Amino acid sequence: MFTNNQRQLERTGRYGTSRLQYLQELVNQFQNASENETKEKILANLANFAYDPYNYNFLRQLNVLELFLDCITEPNEKLIEFGVGGICNCCVEKLQIQSMLQL
Repeated sequence: MFTNNQRQLERTGRYGTSRLQYLQELVNQFQNASENETKEKILANLANFAYDPYNYNFLRQLNVLELFLDCITEPNEKLIEFGVGGICNCCVEKLQIQSMLQL
């Protein structure tokens, strides 16, 4: 389901974690993870966020597209799969495609 500002406000409430902050935490967890299974779960989660246009600006700010691209060169097949999935989800938006081509 796609989201919007109103839906996000309803879901997070007044004192909840913003989407940008939550995605930043996921990126930090991925970068600090040492076990492949943990990285796989986090990357799959990030790839799921990449399908919703609401998240595109946040993902760009956090360089998540670069993270997806980095993962497709990993020896771990799951990281490759989730990296490719994240890239595919991001490529719906023209600006995301342009960003990827510049990398």
